[in-house]
Amino acid sequence: MYFIYVLGPAGSGKTSLTSTFSEWLKAQKMDVAIVNLDPAVEWVPYTPTADIRDYITTWDVMRKYNLGPNGALIASVDLSVNHVYKLRSEIEKEQPNYVIVDTPGQLEIFAFRPAGKLLIEQLSGDSKSLALFLIDAYFTSKPSALASLLLLSVATTFSHGLPQINVLTKIDMLSPELYKKVLKWLEDPMIFISDITRDKLPKPYEELAYETPEFLTSIVEELIPISSVTWEGMESLYAAVQRVLAGGEDYLTEEYSEV
Repeated sequence: MYFIYVLGPAGSGKTSLTSTFSEWLKAQKMDVAIVNLDPAVEWVPYTPTADIRDYITTWDVMRKYNLGPNGALIASVDLSVNHVYKLRSEIEKEQPNYVIVDTPGQLEIFAFRPAGKLLIEQLSGDSKSLALFLIDAYFTSKPSALASLLLLSVATTFSHGLPQINVLTKIDMLSPELYKKVLKWLEDPMIFISDITRDKLPKPYEELAYETPEFLTSIVEELIPISSVTWEGMESLYAAVQRVLAGGEDYLTEEYSEV
């Protein structure tokens, strides 16, 4: 059983990718469980195998503790730790090949508070796990904005400690010209670095961009472009997941070899 945690800033497409990637895996004859860990979400486009809202919701916390929306969201994520063993029990009943975990919309609440790491550790147990960090393709229109999100991805990795794959979402919304430019960045990250320095940055940050090309290029080289609408990139994403979790073996091949 492999766990895949879907992380990213609000609006980056976490719930959409959770739905699409699970459907893609099912189409490849894999058994998939979906976990919703967002106690504030009102609707999701999939049927979760386990749902934190069955045990706690942000709206209930708001009323019970007389909190505002932001305080209630933080409190409800923290309180979710008390119910994670129930979610794990629901997953184990299904014994899926993959467990895709849709995390709360506000990245910082899940990624940078102790509750987020606790939820990951207790939900995954001894199972192999990784994180997908999603970046909205909208931010590729300004390379310095994309660089900032790539650095946020690194900060997120430091926080949760899982292997992490960076995913560029919503590529179906890019113009052909911009998509071609993004592909050039992925093929030759030094072009990406060159384009960053063309943005008007304050002097210290401009110097930083020059001083850290290797660091940024290593990150952008691993950026996988996908679309949850057209399903473009799903095979590449699966291949990246398998490289991390199983050394590149296809899940069914790996499962057969263990029999």
